[in-house]
Amino acid sequence: MVTRRSLFLTAGALAYGMASRPGLAQGQRLPPIVARGSEVTVSRTLIVARPDLPVATDPGLLFYVQHSINKSLIVYAARLRPDGKLDPNQPVEAFWRRFDEQGQRRALNFFERIFAFGVSTRALPDGRYGARIAGYRAREAIIDLDERGKPRALLPVGSRMVRVVYAYASADDAGFIPKIHYVDVHGFDIATGEAIRERIRLDM
Repeated sequence: MVTRRSLFLTAGALAYGMASRPGLAQGQRLPPIVARGSEVTVSRTLIVARPDLPVATDPGLLFYVQHSINKSLIVYAARLRPDGKLDPNQPVEAFWRRFDEQGQRRALNFFERIFAFGVSTRALPDGRYGARIAGYRAREAIIDLDERGKPRALLPVGSRMVRVVYAYASADDAGFIPKIHYVDVHGFDIATGEAIRERIRLDM
């Protein structure tokens, strides 16, 4: 159904596994990512990819990325002004939650911020922002506030607009560079309330 759309999250999930390899931060190039297509599953409740993995609960949470290599997460959160509006200077921030250690927050290093997980934003009408992840700048998400003033990240899935909750990457690290087999993007259709899972299958 979709070939490139959800690589907004795929690139982040890929680099998530790579960032733990020190040699990659010293000039190792990211491997090419080719999406072989995707499948959409619609259900009444959100699918839990791995019940044994932690979830993020940070203030302003937009979504988080899990993977099968370890328990650490990459968290994407909105920054709000005192009046509850998105901060125009930095509406979105990304950081680690190191659950493979003690769950502490850790800032992205230079490599992670510039080539993998960092976020660039641009202002859109009505106080919304477009956001692109450094690992795949071709795809833009919409960051806004819902009717309750809660921040959210929206991505199109076919004709649906989906509020992203989390992504899960199935990967193995048998080689020097971890291989991502597929990425599941989980969220809710904002029109119907149905739970959506889009599975993007990858060639690397």
